[in-house]
Amino acid sequence: MFHSLQRTFLLFVLIALVCCGSGLHGAETDETFFRDQVAPILAGKCLRCHNDSQHGGGLSLTNSQKALTGGDSGEAIVAGEPGASFLLDYLVGDKPEMPKGSPPLSAAEVASIRQWIASGAKWPGDLQLEVQDDWWSRQPLARPEVPSVAQEFQATVRTPIDAFIIAELHQRGMRLSPEADARTMVRRLYYDLTGLPPTPQEMQMWSEKLKAGSAGTGLNDEAYNQLVDHLLASPRYGERWARHWLDVVKYADTCGYDKDKLRQHAWPYRDYVIRSFNQDKPYARFVQEQIAGDALFPGEPDGILGLGFIAAGPWDFIGHVEVPASKIDGKTARNLDRDEMVTNTLNTFCSVTIQCARCHDHKFDPYTQQHYYGLQSVFAAVDRADRVYDADPQVLQKRQKLVAEKQEVATQLAALSEEMKTAGGNHLAELRQQMDELRGKTLPEEYVPEHGYHSQIEPAAEVVKWVQINLDHPIELSKIVLHPCYDDYAGIGAGFGFPVRFRIEVATNPQFDNAQLVVDETGHDVPNPLLGTYETGTSATAQFIRVTATKLATRKNDFIFALSEVEVFDVANQNVAHRAVVTSHDSIEAPNRWRRTNLVDGRWPRPLDPAANRQWIDVRQQLAKLEAEIETPERISRRQQLESARQRIDQELSGLPVGQMVYAAATQFPAQGNFQPTGGVPRDVHVLHRGNVTDPQEEAIPCALPLPGQEACQFPLSADHTEADRRAALARWITADNHPLTWRSIVNRIWQYHFDQPLAGTPNDFGRMGQVPTHPELLDWLAMEFRDQGQSFKALHRLIVTSSVYRQASDHNNEFAAQDGSNQYLWRMNRRRLEAEEIRDSILAVSGQLDLKMGGPGYYLFALEKAEHSPHYEYHKFDPREPASHRRSIYRFIVRSQPDPYMTTLDCADSSQSTPKRDETLTALQALSMLNNPFQLVMAEAFAQRLTTEADTLDQQIDRALWLTLGRASAENERREYAAFAQQHGLVQLCRVLLNQSEFVYLD
Repeated sequence: MFHSLQRTFLLFVLIALVCCGSGLHGAETDETFFRDQVAPILAGKCLRCHNDSQHGGGLSLTNSQKALTGGDSGEAIVAGEPGASFLLDYLVGDKPEMPKGSPPLSAAEVASIRQWIASGAKWPGDLQLEVQDDWWSRQPLARPEVPSVAQEFQATVRTPIDAFIIAELHQRGMRLSPEADARTMVRRLYYDLTGLPPTPQEMQMWSEKLKAGSAGTGLNDEAYNQLVDHLLASPRYGERWARHWLDVVKYADTCGYDKDKLRQHAWPYRDYVIRSFNQDKPYARFVQEQIAGDALFPGEPDGILGLGFIAAGPWDFIGHVEVPASKIDGKTARNLDRDEMVTNTLNTFCSVTIQCARCHDHKFDPYTQQHYYGLQSVFAAVDRADRVYDADPQVLQKRQKLVAEKQEVATQLAALSEEMKTAGGNHLAELRQQMDELRGKTLPEEYVPEHGYHSQIEPAAEVVKWVQINLDHPIELSKIVLHPCYDDYAGIGAGFGFPVRFRIEVATNPQFDNAQLVVDETGHDVPNPLLGTYETGTSATAQFIRVTATKLATRKNDFIFALSEVEVFDVANQNVAHRAVVTSHDSIEAPNRWRRTNLVDGRWPRPLDPAANRQWIDVRQQLAKLEAEIETPERISRRQQLESARQRIDQELSGLPVGQMVYAAATQFPAQGNFQPTGGVPRDVHVLHRGNVTDPQEEAIPCALPLPGQEACQFPLSADHTEADRRAALARWITADNHPLTWRSIVNRIWQYHFDQPLAGTPNDFGRMGQVPTHPELLDWLAMEFRDQGQSFKALHRLIVTSSVYRQASDHNNEFAAQDGSNQYLWRMNRRRLEAEEIRDSILAVSGQLDLKMGGPGYYLFALEKAEHSPHYEYHKFDPREPASHRRSIYRFIVRSQPDPYMTTLDCADSSQSTPKRDETLTALQALSMLNNPFQLVMAEAFAQRLTTEADTLDQQIDRALWLTLGRASAENERREYAAFAQQHGLVQLCRVLLNQSEFVYLD
């Protein structure tokens, strides 16, 4: 009935407005009325979904022709007939369907549109509407005036924050609650700023200081400020606030997905975040280091450590390592990996849901697929991998200098090759093209699973390897034949492992005393025969035949020696090597593919097209002859000099101290299967139609996102820019002083962690589908204050926690709750339960087991099994008595696929997704875990042991226990009841109960 009356009243208002409008003079009912009253509504509220490129319902409102004839039925706007214009149907009602993602139009706005239609829908023919980006978060920042407050409240204003909150409350007939007591404030500050409880000594000392000199008028401000400064200077501060940051950026110590491999070197990024907070690093510098620190701050360790941000999220091991990039699944994995980088960056720093534009233009915000894939192209050259960093800046600078020299040598070698290619003219290009075409025809007629003999892998080519055959007794020989290998893994193909330089010897004894040299191919590189054979005649009599490789074949970034088969023929043309005994310098012995016995098993890959194989060899010989002709003495000398320089640089690099490793964004790293580094060359990124990797459209251009007054968002990069230049451009755009999203986003997050609710309710989404701020002027004032006063987190914390708003008690007020039940206007302080890490750390602290050692690799809370293949994380097999696990929870090893059950029960963040605000649930499972989890039982024992050490009588032990857990003395009835319980069930069981008190796990 109420909603029906609302609709009736609204209809009455609209009719009244239209009737009143009919008496207006002509200038207000013609085109001028449209320009002044209607056009701004359509441009600001409707045009973003109804334009030439995105015409929802078939309707575009860009000009009169399209608007007045548009709509799927052609009746969106019917001139002179508001009742027949279905546009109005979408704008009215209890929950209007339009505009999507925005608050409903006001009654006056709807009335203006209705009046315009009723008066003939006049639209100037020359007027083209353009989208007006009027959403609050994208508007330029401007410092609001601090509001004045009534005289009666002025004494309560400690910081400008108070003025904003008090003014809003006063306007709504509410006011701040009284100040909390000293104990409450000490506990609140300790947990908010350090995540740990105060010790009994700290609680008593600071409570007394806060009360001293207050004379009943509130807490001592000077002592309060001293306490705030003391906690902000504590190293525990960085540990506490780093946890909030790591929640948002999806940090974990494993990759996630199917195999969930370990990231043994992820922790340096976590330590970097802790150190950055403790150092109070300016926010712009903090952001820039995490996006492009290697480019913007070369020579500084944090410039590399910060790049752990880009690599912090999940990563598909199978999709990258086991699936080639040429397959659809491989393309999808790499596309999603870049999506993860883009999403994490824009969600974290700008609170923008750019991921919504991966398959189509953003439905609610002014971001297109071109913008999204332009951001993907920023990260087109980087991958997630372990990369070296040097804690010593001098070593880092030396390493960077040598790496730059090596890149320059590589550039000159490439230029020399290009010069030779030019000298060879069209004939050289034709021969190389023929070789490429013929190589695809060099396939075996039958797949042979027993590939052959394969040596151990070496890092350098100039390593001697040999394999020999024992014929059992001396035999007069006529011919020796070597057969190359074929491997279909990852496109390796024919001729795999065939030695570049080698010799063949025969002897009558295994020591090869007085050996006879049959073939010496050690003085030059032997062309790879693909699936052809290498044959040599001999008239020697021998029992042992040895093939010695003096220069190994290239595999990927390493070198090997491999042969599929060796045939040895006697004078009767019989293969006497079949099934003979094979020995070798070494072997990988990986059945069935690779083992010594495969060398004489009579099986090898025969070419499907022998003619193509022979033709390939013939073309290669022509190519070698042509290359020899264009390889002038001057070019040979230049190449030798460059090769010598490269060797010198490699030696100097190897002589530097071994660098430390961090899992971070990287372009140079050892290849792993199909996971290949780009070497800094950006991959091609195209706009994907509907996000389909098999349907690429135009090439993506590196860009930012459009903002009001900054619609041209393509980065001004030079034609020869590096991939790091792209990331540097993005980092500078995000941290620009005039970037409205960045500065609003970060202060909104900090506010949330102090008040348990943000000013804008969706911290990761400042778009139209997010919530508008409850105090927009305060948000902007904080953003400007933070940006312009050194970007100091500690200063921002100090500003917030010294305000009267923060110092309120959390007592309930029925009158105010009836008006603002969720307390979004902060008429009291919000109560909150301690987070999972705070609970665990507090239990360790009060039981006397907390180890405050900082930094280093994370400790396990599980038994690790099958670590090399598909790790298993067995939490039930872990002993919580392990001292190494008694460090703060920020340092625990975090697993994505199998999170810690105890921490998950207490609403720990899910590291597979960004968690800007944690859930706070109340479940029976939490109570059971807090009573019965092995960690609780062990800590209860330690707690009881501490109490018996620090206090003599049971009453004293109970009082000490409450000081440790609750920060206050025990009451007489508490001592009486707890003593009775302890006498019946034991002190350990009492400690289990005390660690489960609501007063222990809840603030206020």
